[in-house]
Amino acid sequence: MLLGILLHAAITYMVAPMKGLLWPITQQPSHVIFDALFWWIHGWRIPLFFVMAGFFAAMLARRRGPGGFLKHRVLRILIPVIVASVTLLPAMYYLWGWGWQFEGRATFEEVIEVNFRDPLIEDNFIGPAHLWFLNYLIMFSFVYWVLLKLWGNTPDSPEPTLTPPATRCFNSALRPVLFALPTFVLLAWNPDFYLGYHHVLPMTLKQWGYELAQMVYQGWFFVTGVYLFRLHREMDGLKRFAWVYLVLAQVVFACLFMFRSRWLDGGGYVGLAGDVWLAMGVALFCWLMIWGLTGIGLTVLAKPRGWVRWLSDSAYWVYLVHLPIVALLMIVVRKWEIGPWPKFLFIVAVTSVATLVSYQFLVRYTLIGRWLNGPRVRAGRHDEPGDAKSPSVR
Repeated sequence: MLLGILLHAAITYMVAPMKGLLWPITQQPSHVIFDALFWWIHGWRIPLFFVMAGFFAAMLARRRGPGGFLKHRVLRILIPVIVASVTLLPAMYYLWGWGWQFEGRATFEEVIEVNFRDPLIEDNFIGPAHLWFLNYLIMFSFVYWVLLKLWGNTPDSPEPTLTPPATRCFNSALRPVLFALPTFVLLAWNPDFYLGYHHVLPMTLKQWGYELAQMVYQGWFFVTGVYLFRLHREMDGLKRFAWVYLVLAQVVFACLFMFRSRWLDGGGYVGLAGDVWLAMGVALFCWLMIWGLTGIGLTVLAKPRGWVRWLSDSAYWVYLVHLPIVALLMIVVRKWEIGPWPKFLFIVAVTSVATLVSYQFLVRYTLIGRWLNGPRVRAGRHDEPGDAKSPSVR
């Protein structure tokens, strides 16, 4: 989730920001490197998180059964989303409104009355912001729980295994291509799954249709994670070609980015052929990164490391609270007479320190930390039963 800080801090300084994405400060010096950083992270970050979420959802269901799984999801995801929605989202609305006032896009009265003349703001300001990921995860978890109940899954049930064709897909050297095929089809149908931001409160039939289609797109990654868990006893094969996949991913992304003006400038695409090539490139880049990072993770993180566990625990808190901090800092530095790089690095550094320090001293060993990640004990004490062994969002 620390990548989210980099991603969101880069938006203000992009040459061509994502279509439909409302941001509090946009009138700043820009550099194309921030565009590259944004689209590179955006291409695989959330898909990888959904793969991980599916993997740990299957693990949790195996250990606790459908009832325990649903209770865990309610406590660790649904309740935090509700609390964040009534605390963080209102604060973010007024931070965004503050930024819009500085840029002349809205007046104080418009912000207070929640009635904007700017059509872009009026059409896009109501939504879950960065919490959309958790909203989708709640819905995926509920559907998975229903399927578990229908299958009669319990902790004592025989552990399901992959069918031979599915096993061959996961173990094949061509797995980035194989898993990219459904992603490619959906992106060819609607490139906005990658190019645009549309996570607003659905008010029309068209918006509801887009949300359902977006859920299918993201759901494919979650389903992959669920089935990946069935392979967890024989995952060494996923280490093969990991570095090759990562190198190829950078080549594919470089080619995509070279032609970005054709599918970004003016928010237009380049016809059916252009949409197809774009979909092929984005889907392949995404899955090359996923399988490359998965293989490297299995190698590098084979042995437990305390600092990795700590960062993993802090990620949920960082994810929840980082965005309003980033927005506030963007507003603070907006008139500093320095280039975009010092501003960007300042925002990333201060946000990272603020979120990680607050996690360690205000969250980790408190009721909030227990609520987000389960109980944690201070160094030198014996772990409580079940401490840190059950995933939260993961």
